[in-house]
Formats: sequence, structure tokens, C-alpha cells
Amino acid sequence: MFSLRWLVAVSIFFLALLSVAIWFMWPRDTVEVDPYVRDYGTLEQLTRFSNFRLAYLRANGGEASLDSLQSVRVTGVFESGGQSLPFFSLKRRPSQSITTITFPNYELTYVVNGDLIWQRLLVPGAAPLYEVKTGDEAAALARMGDFFDPIMRVLLFDEGTIERLSPSSWMGTPAVKVEFITKDGDMRAYAYVEIENMRPLVRVEELAGGQERKVLYSDYRSVSGMQEPFLVETYLNDVLESRVILEKSGVNVGAVASLFQPPQDLVPLQIEEMSPASVNSAAEAPAPSE
Repeated sequence: MFSLRWLVAVSIFFLALLSVAIWFMWPRDTVEVDPYVRDYGTLEQLTRFSNFRLAYLRANGGEASLDSLQSVRVTGVFESGGQSLPFFSLKRRPSQSITTITFPNYELTYVVNGDLIWQRLLVPGAAPLYEVKTGDEAAALARMGDFFDPIMRVLLFDEGTIERLSPSSWMGTPAVKVEFITKDGDMRAYAYVEIENMRPLVRVEELAGGQERKVLYSDYRSVSGMQEPFLVETYLNDVLESRVILEKSGVNVGAVASLFQPPQDLVPLQIEEMSPASVNSAAEAPAPSE
């Protein structure tokens, strides 16, 4: 069975990845203002909430464009525990996601469909194994269903609070330090957003026991006139947990609700009759090396 640490790393990684993919994949011809005007304001001006909110949303195409964004799909390579694994991920508003990771000898898919979280294990030559996630495992994976990044959810939907905006820098680049807390208080974090393009360079999450998780975005490249981070790295206490190499991305790909539904002849029975203990013993799979 995959460890809780692995599930947390996977969920944090794909949350970070898809948030930034949404940011930079959105077609610039839908922007409400001139996309070539990069002057979002001075560092001091951007530490005022109204200015920061306007610039952050403007850099994403504006509220109207964000409202019409309904799905996002990305593919690439996920590196963790000494393994390099191809992945595919599809997200659909408001809280649905499918993430498939291909291991050398099997394929593992995590699905978030609102409050229902389930997985599928495919081994060549064998019938698929399905499992409903509960308890801590479900909580760890639930964040994969979040469509927007935490800062965007605060700015668009008031799901949390930005506690402080202050002038700062990251690795010599002028940036606004954004200190925020999510709606339910389950994440207290800060991020550095550079002011030339209003894009995040790093997000740092404050964990229990004084631990710290850091997500870094780098290797920005121009793709059809857009800037995308081709490298996203996640660290726990400055030790590398996971890395992604982004390969392809697309938005509004026609994701239908039925894609996220579990098999009707298997999962409803598990939801209704299986105890948490028996669910946790189902769908045994070799754990990736730590």
C-alpha cells in the first residue's frame, strides 16, 4: 500500500502543477486588456490589496476569462523516490480530477469526484482493482480536486484570507510576499510573486511541528507566445520530494462528468458495506521506494 507520505506528496505536487499550468496556458487573445502591457505597478503599489488583486487577475486574463475556464489537461513526467514516471492529469470545475501515473509494471489512477475519492490499479493481464479512499488518505488526496491555486481561490471566491502583502525579493528578483491562510485554516502559507509578469516563483507551506513544504517554479519557456514553467519541484524541509517535467497542456478539453464516476457495479458496494479497515487492506500495490 502506498504510504500516506507518498499520497500527500502526489496531491501537493499536482495541486501546484495544475495551478501554474492554468495560469500560463490560458490563450492570451481572451485577455481583457492589452496582453503586451506588462506594467502591473511598482513593488510598493502592489502591496496594496486592491492593486495586487487587480494585477493578479489581469495576468490570468481577467475574471471573465477565468470564469469561462472549465477544464485543464496536462501530461509530463513525475519524478519521486528515484523513479521517473509518465503521468496524465485532467481537472474539471468545480472539484473533479483524474490523475494517472504509469509505473514500470502497473498503472495507478486517482480520481476525485467531489467528496468521493477512489483509485484504480491496472496490472497487465489482470482485472482492474478499485478502492474507495477514506480517512487520512482521502484527506491527503482531496486537494487534487481543487481547480484553482489557494491564492486565486482567496481572490476570486473569498475562500480564505490574505493576511499580509509586503515588498520583498526571491533570489534577487523583486517580488511581493503574499502571506495567506485558506478558508478552513488547513493551510497557512506564503508565496513570492514576481512583479514583472505577476507569476509565482515559490510557495512555502507551514506544517505542523515546525516543518515546511516548499514548491518552486522554474525553467520558464515561451510556448506559442506564452510563458510556462517546465519544472516544478516540491521540497519537505529542504529535501526534494518530487519533481515534474511538463510536456503538453491544454484547456477546455471537453471533460464530461461521467469520466469521474466510479464503476457502478463495484464502488457503490464498497462505499456502503466496507469498513475503513477493510478498505485500507484492499487493492494492495507495491510501494514506490522512499
